[in-house]
Amino acid sequence: MGKTTCAAGIAVAAAQNGCRTLVISTDPAPSLGDALARAVRSQPTTVPLPRGHLQAVEIDAGAALDRWIRARRATLERIALRGTWLEENDVSRLLRLTLPGIDELAALFEIIRFGRTGLYDLVVVDTAPTGHTLRMFAMPDTLQAVARVFDAMQAKHRVMVEALRGGWTPDREDALIEELHRDGGELRAVLRDPERVQVSWVTHAEPMAVEETLDAVASLAVAGIPVADVIVNRITPKRERACAWCDRRRGLERAAIVAIEQRLANLPVITVGARASEPIGTRAVRQIGREIEARIAPVTSRVRIPSGIWRAKLPEGGSADFVSTVAREQTQLVLFGGKGGVGKTTCAAAAALTIARRYADRRVLLVSVDPAHSLADALGRVLSDTAAPFPGAPANLLAREIDAASAFRAVRVRYAEAIDALFDRFSRGSGSVGIDDGHDRRVMQGLVDLAPPGVDELAAVIDVIDVTESDPAALVIMDTAPSGHALRLLEMPRLVQDWTRALMSILLKYQAVAGLGDLGAMLLNLSRGLGRLRALLVDPERAAFVVVTRGASLPRAETMRLIARLQGIGVPVPAVIVNAVGRGTCAACRAEDSAARREIRALRRHLPESVRAVLAPAQLPPPHGPASLRAWQSRWRM
Repeated sequence: MGKTTCAAGIAVAAAQNGCRTLVISTDPAPSLGDALARAVRSQPTTVPLPRGHLQAVEIDAGAALDRWIRARRATLERIALRGTWLEENDVSRLLRLTLPGIDELAALFEIIRFGRTGLYDLVVVDTAPTGHTLRMFAMPDTLQAVARVFDAMQAKHRVMVEALRGGWTPDREDALIEELHRDGGELRAVLRDPERVQVSWVTHAEPMAVEETLDAVASLAVAGIPVADVIVNRITPKRERACAWCDRRRGLERAAIVAIEQRLANLPVITVGARASEPIGTRAVRQIGREIEARIAPVTSRVRIPSGIWRAKLPEGGSADFVSTVAREQTQLVLFGGKGGVGKTTCAAAAALTIARRYADRRVLLVSVDPAHSLADALGRVLSDTAAPFPGAPANLLAREIDAASAFRAVRVRYAEAIDALFDRFSRGSGSVGIDDGHDRRVMQGLVDLAPPGVDELAAVIDVIDVTESDPAALVIMDTAPSGHALRLLEMPRLVQDWTRALMSILLKYQAVAGLGDLGAMLLNLSRGLGRLRALLVDPERAAFVVVTRGASLPRAETMRLIARLQGIGVPVPAVIVNAVGRGTCAACRAEDSAARREIRALRRHLPESVRAVLAPAQLPPPHGPASLRAWQSRWRM
């Protein structure tokens, strides 16, 4: 959508206006350095400007959280030792593997840490894509939930000290619990204070982007976080001569902006014009910042949308079989991922329709695991968390938008029931193990709130992958979250499996008293499911990750980093789809198309030999619905 470019532009313009400015990227797959055309690290880096003071940071979430917790770990461990029947090794192991929302929580800690230095008048935050930005705004509540878990542990110690000494004086452990609760409250208040925080939502004037914008603004409103304005990026300027691409584009953009204005009537809409070349470097992004500062409203004059569909022409030939490249007879899982806004959902939906027709005797499940779903928008159908067929698709194709929160709620319920059963058996067994039924039951119930980040998404993914266990012929096609969080999801099974095994090893110490029961069975099943997922993801005979990108410098740079990370964890990447290739006949379109093809050639030169490049043609209106998606996919070229 260009949010990184807009954030960089706002920051550069503010700095040159005399504002001491820091621009921060919280995206796990950052491209802020690419936009500014200079190396950006996890600590403030000065960005040279003709005038003004600007620094930039790309947050390293793991390092940030390690730094925050390093000074607190010993105190947290003491609280857990005081308030549970766990041993020191058990506590240490669990705390190494837990604390939820690592990326989002670390991002908030860093934003506040830099803001408190007094070195900056303005902090500009380039956030992660939609779903995980919404989760970042919910992190203060999560931090307070963590405080409540440790407070429940500390309560047992307070009661014991009061009984022995006749009173209680708050100690270092109480101070830390209060700090967690206070920080959560302060973060929550700051994010909802319009005098201190302004949220600008960046979008394109395209139907799917508009739907995602409307959903996101509604979600933020429910959370009490007001959006100040909507920035509609890359608006096509009027051309001197008729151009089939530009004329249709302007008409579709106008219709999209009208939809935003009608459904978000109280929000200012700011437009940013499309550039003749990709805006990279401080001079180029500064112009975008100036445009946003000027708060240019959309043109309200009526624009006629030419009838019919405009389709880019790709070179003939090279139409090798895409399906055989990414989904062979034995393939069970195909994931689609890439930078936000490149069209991965559209590509996943189009590929699924073609693959289902090819393998008519196999069950094909198309699922979205992106917290900000847009699969239903691409298909033009209503979808839910239940896999179901839909009109216009082959009978063997089912679609589902996963509700990860619901999946984790189900895990919570099963966990709570299993803990209750465990303590019921404790109460009937020996009373010599020092267990306080009421207190320890509550504490063990709370441990699920310290589950590692991403366990909610993994619980949902395992549910989907289980389809391939019950039906080895089944094929799952997965539309993932944008790059950084797709990587986190793929890297997470090992951590969550370690956490599950840690809980199991703790239970094994007490099986003589109560047996493992339902809790042991639940954790064992979860661990085995994670093991199956890990084995599947790295098996080139059964899994494939298709990267979707665009013919531009910033997406190309992120694509190469994504492929390197995927190959580093052993996930096979057979293909990269370069989406929306081709433009119209006017001078601006020819220049844009020429630049895109240069980027495509550069991409092909640097791709590993095992990765094939696939070109997907531009189309206006964009492909929408099963018939249009299937026809569009048939025109892909290798």
